[in-house]
Amino acid sequence: MRLHDLLLPEDRVFFDLFLQMAVTLKETAVQLSGMTSDLSTAHQKCHSIRQLEHDADGVARHIYDRLDESLITPLEPEEIARLTPALDDVIDSIDWVSHQLCSYGITDSNEILVEFSELIIRSAEEIERGVTLLSTLKNPAEVQARSIEINRLWNRSRDLLSHAVLDLFKTKDLLLIIKFKDIYENLEEVLARCNNVGHVLNDISMHHT
Repeated sequence: MRLHDLLLPEDRVFFDLFLQMAVTLKETAVQLSGMTSDLSTAHQKCHSIRQLEHDADGVARHIYDRLDESLITPLEPEEIARLTPALDDVIDSIDWVSHQLCSYGITDSNEILVEFSELIIRSAEEIERGVTLLSTLKNPAEVQARSIEINRLWNRSRDLLSHAVLDLFKTKDLLLIIKFKDIYENLEEVLARCNNVGHVLNDISMHHT
């Protein structure tokens, strides 16, 4: 019998907290998608994302506090300390790019912004599934499949970024080029951080097989 089969219910609170962070992450992705679909709602969505980011910070602090207090944990302390900031980093990066969309005064959306947002939502959904699977520590192949899909979505975002920047340089508005290039690069960074979460989930799951 493995350690996780012997854990008391209160020792499994970390999985509940990780899932709470994953759900919050997905909600920030949904808010970002709403923003890029209709930039007239940008400031409202930006405020909502900022509140979600604060909520996630609170959950992260709870995880660290619980880690300090716990004698037995369902994962290695180093794994908990690795997954927590990985999830938080995605939320932070979504918060940052939403702030850019507001502060740069972007008023007209485009297909690139929408496509990036769709990739981020899909990655967030995969992360939520991966975190849910992790709580059983019994399906490493399924967690690996989630990680592979997150990586595929990140690779698509890298291709999208390359094409988007090339198209930008066909325009003559230098200020607009600077603004959109910065935003596109940070949207790709969101997906890169999602990819990091996928790696962490896969590594943890394989370690406990």
